[in-house]
Amino acid sequence: MNRNGEANVRLAIANIPLDYDLWKGLRNPAVVGLYPVGLREIWEFYSRTEKKSVDEYGRQTIFRISPSFDFAQKHYSRALIISAMLPFSPRIIENYMQHLPKEGKKGSSHLFERMFKEVDLMIDKATVRTAIDLMSNDTAVLPMDYENCRNVSTEAVPLTHQGVSHGPCKEGNYPQKSIAVLTGLGQFGVSRIVFRDEILGSRVERLVGPLSSIVMFDKEDIVKDGSGGIVCPSGKWRAFLFRLSNFTDTDPGINKYRFCTYIPHMDEGCGKCVRCCPSGAQLNSAPAPNGSFAQHIIQQSHRSYEGKLQFDFDRCCENGERMRSVFPEWSCSRCLSCCAIEGNRRKYAATHFYQKLFELAKI
Repeated sequence: MNRNGEANVRLAIANIPLDYDLWKGLRNPAVVGLYPVGLREIWEFYSRTEKKSVDEYGRQTIFRISPSFDFAQKHYSRALIISAMLPFSPRIIENYMQHLPKEGKKGSSHLFERMFKEVDLMIDKATVRTAIDLMSNDTAVLPMDYENCRNVSTEAVPLTHQGVSHGPCKEGNYPQKSIAVLTGLGQFGVSRIVFRDEILGSRVERLVGPLSSIVMFDKEDIVKDGSGGIVCPSGKWRAFLFRLSNFTDTDPGINKYRFCTYIPHMDEGCGKCVRCCPSGAQLNSAPAPNGSFAQHIIQQSHRSYEGKLQFDFDRCCENGERMRSVFPEWSCSRCLSCCAIEGNRRKYAATHFYQKLFELAKI
């Protein structure tokens, strides 16, 4: 929603061959998980709706058979991934911030929780309806709304590969936030929140809100040059994203493209999300602005896996879940709200990040 209360959806579109590994170099429980859902699992979940009494070679059979992923690779030339964000209304977030206690003190307001549920439901419905409109005889379309994210994790992923021990993704094994970043829709902040900065008029507007996506298999040629606003997450683009999301990388050449100003570069550093966190989860998960971790974080070796630090979800969620058991509409969301309303902005990043996207995201 914009400041006038109008829906203001933002989209990013990427296309990839069906043998593309979405999570190459990211399979880590502190990143996207050990067993994130890829194109194969998405297809196998979708194909259960396509069970027929005819096998893949057109032969009649008494069995009800789902088309295999090999079938998909033979019949479709690419997968199109559409990632969407429906931003929250800045006015409601500002109102929510005014009702919160000062830094470090507990407190909440029902405003944010009500807004989140309503906006989340809106984008879920829009995702499903758009996916229906994209259906044709030459496409296979799956809306990755909340229900399908949950179901693909439980039905297309073995039970031994499910659960929080395999990654921090709240949706299950489908890392919705990472999909948004991979397609260029937004960036991770040091808070692990995905947001999008744009130049609107003379100011940098920060967009934060629920994310959803659609995966479509079709027979169109892969767009390799970024035309039509469709990108290819190339090796160069992925390498750039890995560095951009790693806040221990303080190289000014990378840092200037970050929306998050936690690491200073020709401007004042921010860190407001870290300071406003009442549980201490942000402080216990963020490096110092110079990119180094405090000694007490380094000593928590149980939170590291192959050099990656797990965000302190336990501390964050424990506080919220305990309060919601008494107050059903309890919502902290201070880091998100503080970032959206008071976080520092970079005009250079808001202008040049998307140029970098279309420069690097080509095959």
